[in-house]
Amino acid sequence: MGTKKSVFIGVLILSLTLTSFNLTYGFKDSNIGTTYKLGKNVLLGADEVQSEGLLAAGANVEILGDVTGRLRAFGTHVVLAGNIQGESVFGGADVVLSGKFHKKVRGVAANLILSGTFEDSVEVAAAKITITPTARIKGDLIYRAAVLEQQKGSQIMGKVIPKRGIEKEWIQKGKKVLLWLWVLYWVLSIPALIILGAILNYLFPKQTNAIVAIISESPWKNLGVGLVFLVVVPVGVIIALITLVGIPAGIIAGLLYGIAIYISRIYIAVWIGRKILGYFKKSLASAFSWPLVAGTIITTLLIFIPIIGWLFRFFFALLGLGAMWLAIWKSIQLGKGKLQPEPSE
Repeated sequence: MGTKKSVFIGVLILSLTLTSFNLTYGFKDSNIGTTYKLGKNVLLGADEVQSEGLLAAGANVEILGDVTGRLRAFGTHVVLAGNIQGESVFGGADVVLSGKFHKKVRGVAANLILSGTFEDSVEVAAAKITITPTARIKGDLIYRAAVLEQQKGSQIMGKVIPKRGIEKEWIQKGKKVLLWLWVLYWVLSIPALIILGAILNYLFPKQTNAIVAIISESPWKNLGVGLVFLVVVPVGVIIALITLVGIPAGIIAGLLYGIAIYISRIYIAVWIGRKILGYFKKSLASAFSWPLVAGTIITTLLIFIPIIGWLFRFFFALLGLGAMWLAIWKSIQLGKGKLQPEPSE
């Protein structure tokens, strides 16, 4: 399959190149029994017979003769008016199918005209499909189109099937895939947060303990500060982005803002983990690893709850951001000598 795709892509690139230089070129691949005709104007005359498969690509493609194998035609203007024994696949802006087609026909176009004889089903998609009085479709017409015009005198002996049902089916499949991806994301987010938390604690153990301690000391104050931080920073980022000079600062601030929201859950997880595990074992009330693991699982499950999960997410973000900002502010004040450091135990 990979080889076929590579050959097909190569053919299209070569076709575009030849078209730009107003050239026409043809060659045969005996391994797969296909003849390639590429260029600006590609023509198979009415008296010509293509005994094997044919791939024609160019600005203007006209197939007037006989093709006994599979036909693939791609171009801006495509006219298939010959006797096509094999399956037909097409793609173009303006496409006219006026020949005789013995097997299934598939393709896409902007403007499609069906005026030939079709022994098998026709599966097409276009902005507008016109079925002229000379058209004879003996199989099913499966279509997707904004406009379908069936003129008087045309015959469709099979079923006329719009593709709306197929679209709904793919929409349902897409929803299921998104749901599983969402579940997978949350499952993977647990070890990701635990690993990141371990790294942060290894690099900045004092800051981690300080933030968790601030959460325990004044949760309501943290909520207020976190709310201000959550609202003011995006406004500042937007103002910076709409000014030419402030764009780099706005981008950096936006990235740091997103990172801060993400890692704030780590400190909330440790705080909750210590509260819960501390009831069972006092030593875990001041530990880091097990409270981080337990707290991460708990917070993730709470966020995962339908309908009200966003409330927990919002609460955790406010609490964590507020504590982080207060810890930074406290560190700045200590650096300026305005606060006395707490005595170490």
